[in-house]
Amino acid sequence: GTGKSFLIEAIKCLVDDIWHPKSSEIMCAIVAPTGIATFNVGGLTIHRLFQLPIEHEGKTAGYWALSKEAQKRIKMTLKNLKIIIVDEVSMVSNLNLAYLHMRLEDIFGTDEWFGSKNTLFVGDLLQLPPVNGRPVFNKISNKLVKTRLGAANAVNIWKETVEYDELTINERQKGDETFFIMLDSVRHGCQTDDTIDTLKSRVFNVSIQEKYKELESEETNPPICLFS
Repeated sequence: GTGKSFLIEAIKCLVDDIWHPKSSEIMCAIVAPTGIATFNVGGLTIHRLFQLPIEHEGKTAGYWALSKEAQKRIKMTLKNLKIIIVDEVSMVSNLNLAYLHMRLEDIFGTDEWFGSKNTLFVGDLLQLPPVNGRPVFNKISNKLVKTRLGAANAVNIWKETVEYDELTINERQKGDETFFIMLDSVRHGCQTDDTIDTLKSRVFNVSIQEKYKELESEETNPPICLFS
């Protein structure tokens, strides 16, 4: 609730105001690791836009270069790119961070970090971690460097390239200090007895089957009512 999505939208509007992109141009690329995350910020998945290797049967494929035709198409799409915003960065693995850097190197023909493009990572590193991967700030293991990147060694890209800043004012829970403290304690994994008691007091002492029958009799939509 500190305004991350608001900040992303503000940056996009600023880019639009300065450069006035055409409808077919991408000057501010907003991406996230999952489709649900992209919905919140009006972006694309990081894999779709940059055509990164995807997971198959629980394993992420090794890095592969784009064909000449595919590289030509993506270059045209991103030729006027000014900034890349990666949302929900806690769910981006260190391997996918390396893939992103390598793909941008290929697209823009440079060995500068992230294709020499301004890159902003947004998110809360205490939220959901990557699925079947290591956090973005961890160094890639020597085994993955060899099998997935085809290299002899790797640096910690996050440590080498990222400057950290923090939004500290919680706007969403403003005016409800008790709820804010409770959420913050859960976030840091240091719940107090009061927090636990408050959460327990919100538990419904009714079975799912009973609730379903009750909702069904009221001619409502049970799935929406049960999980809203």
